[in-house]
Amino acid sequence: MNILRWAFRNFGWKLLSLSLAMLVWITIYREPEMTSVLAAPVQFKNIPSALEISSDIVESVDLETRGPAGLLRNLSEKRVSVILDFSSVHDPGERTFNIDRVNTNLPRGVDLVRAIPSQLRFTFEPGIVRNIPVDPQVSGTPAAGLRVVKLTSTPLELAVAGPESRVRKLSVLRTDPVDLNGISEDKNVRVTAYLPNSQVRFNESPEVTVRVSVAK
Repeated sequence: MNILRWAFRNFGWKLLSLSLAMLVWITIYREPEMTSVLAAPVQFKNIPSALEISSDIVESVDLETRGPAGLLRNLSEKRVSVILDFSSVHDPGERTFNIDRVNTNLPRGVDLVRAIPSQLRFTFEPGIVRNIPVDPQVSGTPAAGLRVVKLTSTPLELAVAGPESRVRKLSVLRTDPVDLNGISEDKNVRVTAYLPNSQVRFNESPEVTVRVSVAK
């Protein structure tokens, strides 16, 4: 009895909602079938905590899709993406991932014709942290009759993290140039150190203080 009472409660509104849903479905699926290409960002999940990606990362993949025109027009608003699951990655090495309907979040009614590229390969390595010496850079010249006798960075080193092979290739961290033009006395200048490799990152602030010492 309670079930019947619930089923017929607001029956008119329920019937109207069902009718509207059917109308939308009929409208969409009676539209001509079309094909379009969408650039979908590549996202990752379940990245192993002890490993890092050392290969170059592809940021987006072109998805050739087919479906009703109405659905295809709204694909960009749906934020379609390629989602790769790394839960099966446990050891260092190369792994290849196929891009298919399963790892895209395309809406129902839209088919994936092909992905360009159809596979993505990643190299996984252990992640490490190293302290790398800072090498201050300069530009310009001090005031007439003076020369730079010493450049000192504080701190002397900065901690850098990332895939092992990428981090070990770093020998020094160069800074933005310290402008020496017009310097007539010892001076402290705040500058930023630069990482030449996008696969590594600073484990602390990249800003350093460079002490410029001048003399005749």
